[in-house]
Amino acid sequence: MSATTPEVAAVHTKSLTYRYGGGHMSATMRARESSEPKLLDVNLQIEPGSRVLVAGANGAGKSTLLSILGGQKMVDREQCKIFGRPVFHDSTLNGERTYCGDWWRTNFFHNLSAAEVIGEERLKTPRVQRLVDILQLNVSWRVNSISDGQRRRVQLLDALAEEKEVYVLDEITTDLDLYAREELLNFLRQESDERGATVLYATHIFDQLSTWATHFLFFSGGKVRKFCRFEEFQEYHALVEAQTRVPLYMLIKQWVHEEYPETAPMEVDEPAYPAVDGHVIEMKNMSYRYAEGLPVALKDCSFSFGRGARVLLIGANGSCKSTAMSILGGKLLVPRGGAEVLGKDCFNDGTLQDVMYCGDWWRSNFFMNLTVREVMGKNADTARTKHLAEILQVPLEWRINNLSDGQRRRCQLLEILATPRPVYLMDEITSDLDLYARDGVLKFLKTETETRGATIVYCTHIFDHLDGWPTHLLRLSKGQVVTNAPIDQIPEYAELINGGNLTPLCSLVRNWIYAEYGQDQESKPWRALDTSLDGRRPNLGLAGPIAG
Repeated sequence: MSATTPEVAAVHTKSLTYRYGGGHMSATMRARESSEPKLLDVNLQIEPGSRVLVAGANGAGKSTLLSILGGQKMVDREQCKIFGRPVFHDSTLNGERTYCGDWWRTNFFHNLSAAEVIGEERLKTPRVQRLVDILQLNVSWRVNSISDGQRRRVQLLDALAEEKEVYVLDEITTDLDLYAREELLNFLRQESDERGATVLYATHIFDQLSTWATHFLFFSGGKVRKFCRFEEFQEYHALVEAQTRVPLYMLIKQWVHEEYPETAPMEVDEPAYPAVDGHVIEMKNMSYRYAEGLPVALKDCSFSFGRGARVLLIGANGSCKSTAMSILGGKLLVPRGGAEVLGKDCFNDGTLQDVMYCGDWWRSNFFMNLTVREVMGKNADTARTKHLAEILQVPLEWRINNLSDGQRRRCQLLEILATPRPVYLMDEITSDLDLYARDGVLKFLKTETETRGATIVYCTHIFDHLDGWPTHLLRLSKGQVVTNAPIDQIPEYAELINGGNLTPLCSLVRNWIYAEYGQDQESKPWRALDTSLDGRRPNLGLAGPIAG
């Protein structure tokens, strides 16, 4: 029977149970010491052509299910099948299924370009060319010398380059801006509508997804709590009828919060930061290029913010948000007087110790298997650390080198936030967090501004949870400031709210970014051959040559 025969389910699980250290529940494995089940009695039947949104808290079982469906873990033949064939034991499924969720971590590419990774034959197909434009991917990028986010886009292109019948996709859009995320989901919608492909997509980002998915699947403690068609999703439709702001996010947030113990507000036993004369953060006519001969990245940027501001920094991929954040964080060599924090030069003043910059993530195993407690040092037992550890769900006994990328990022966030600072510069810190941790971190930061006078710049592509959080909005486009205003003074935002829009902030950013990409579609600047990307271009976070 062919894969497209309607009588055969695209995905069928029967009493699927899985535990790490014990694998499937065979008699041999039962005798071994093993973990608690990560999946327990999962029964699903998903018809071809479905688009399934998979949600749940961190550790609920989403990634375990998707990795099983991707053929990455051995389970009993009868417990999990795709088109009637066992997902692990039948290798012919690899021609009909693609799995994307284990991200490239090591530099084994010998400085290959993205074009060389994809291959000449695949690269010239209309399908791959369309994906290149969606992902804004320059095929001359050298895989070993680009950022983690850019490398993920290359891997995503590689995973989607060929037509498949089933797409198993685990957190694939965390590094994409709103345009690329939405257009990629539109691409997958077309695969589903026109070819009958089945898509399972696990994510913690719910912007615009209620109109994309045909089915909703929610995991709780390894079990299926909810599986239904979206038109039958009564809890969601009740919130829409009640005109609830960001209804899908609010419902999932409620369910995810039920997974965790109640976290008491942190007792603020730390003094407020001193009053500041003038600006806390200021950039004045700043331009920057990464090396001589490269085009200017940041162009004549000027902005300033005072004590207690919560600044939301937005812009499309490539708008130089991370460059601006790296300059403010003292990570890039710039001319004196161009960027100051608390009245001190960001790079050149060695006495500036009051800035917390979070954007360079731990990548290598240099901890010699230390526990989180050992990494935290004297901060391990403070009330602040205890509160943050509960929010981030980080046991201090975890050993850093044994953790997944997402768990390690949570440990790094804990270590960074455990020391109070008057200035926080946070570049895409919540992309790996579930709704509970993301909400908790943002509430914590908001309290820091309201009770202690901290100033925060927060850069993100995720907007479904941010209405009411920022005091100011700073938007960059192609290295230039195009919007800099208190959020309550932005006319378009007020119009969306007054018009009853249920996702006003996301809609505002979407309108801006789509307009920007609309102007770029003719020129396609990402397609320009970039001969500078030969492996010698400095990474963000490293001091490099300056531009006046």
